[in-house]
Amino acid sequence: ADSVGGRLGTSAPQGNPGPAISATAHPVSAMATSQPIVDVKFADMGALSFTASCRQAWHTASHSMSDSLVQQQALEGASLRAAAAFAAYPLDVLKTQVQAGHPKYCNLRAAPTIIADYRSAIFRGYPGVGGNAFLMGALMFGGYRFFDNFWRLQGISDYWRPAMAGASIGGLCGLMATPLEQVKTVMALQESWVREGKVSERVFRSVGHGALSGSMRLKFYAAAPLMCRTALFDCQLFFYNSRLREWLATEGHNYSGGTRAFLGTFGFMLAGLVGATINYPFDLVKGRMMAEAHFATTGQISARSTPAVFAQIVREGGVAGGFPGLP
Repeated sequence: ADSVGGRLGTSAPQGNPGPAISATAHPVSAMATSQPIVDVKFADMGALSFTASCRQAWHTASHSMSDSLVQQQALEGASLRAAAAFAAYPLDVLKTQVQAGHPKYCNLRAAPTIIADYRSAIFRGYPGVGGNAFLMGALMFGGYRFFDNFWRLQGISDYWRPAMAGASIGGLCGLMATPLEQVKTVMALQESWVREGKVSERVFRSVGHGALSGSMRLKFYAAAPLMCRTALFDCQLFFYNSRLREWLATEGHNYSGGTRAFLGTFGFMLAGLVGATINYPFDLVKGRMMAEAHFATTGQISARSTPAVFAQIVREGGVAGGFPGLP
């Protein structure tokens, strides 16, 4: 929803962001193409310092996000992302159980079983996912603009900049999403923990309770693999999509409007599928670490690092062991 239309920032206002830099708005968003939102021309100026680059990138991103159409699209994209997360949430709970190695909920065929066992409780952790989906969907708009301009100021070419900007905002989104993702994971697993006697009562009564009462160590226990996962995914997603839009811009005239829409929409979906598959081992490590975070941070088991969990996965199942729960 964020990028398929290729129309984000289409009405970004023109302006002059600084005394030595002129800016002109592009008709196509940088979230959908490799073109920058603001065409920055270096006129009689040397390389900017890190602070000056951040300040300039912030200025141009804020300028773009001040447009009412862009704000509307950011809200629409975030809302649709949260709605999609709700529709898929039972499968997300099942994936969490598969990654944690539950013997009963071990594959996609167990979906009816877990829904029957959990009943309405299966949605108790959704506010964490919904909140993260909304937060990340909204943050992606302004954040991508900031990093696109920042890396342009560092001299990164148009070809590679979508990947750099995507990885940067993806890593930041992963860090921001970690606390609620951890709370969601505990709530997805605690129903089976209670039944199996691993805990005497539910760890968290609600997402709000978990967000407020959970320790910082618990909430950020698995921050590293989640940041790697989101950075790698968004790096690929924006890079693949920019290449697709570039190809459509040069070759699209050979196809009908309907075919171009089909290629743009399903090409973007395919890019997401490829990205999710490649970065799934990080998702698995994240799931394993979040599943053990409560017990590790309360001293019931030894805490582990991201490399340690990766090493265990490879030892037990080889390369293929990094993909259970992928479907």
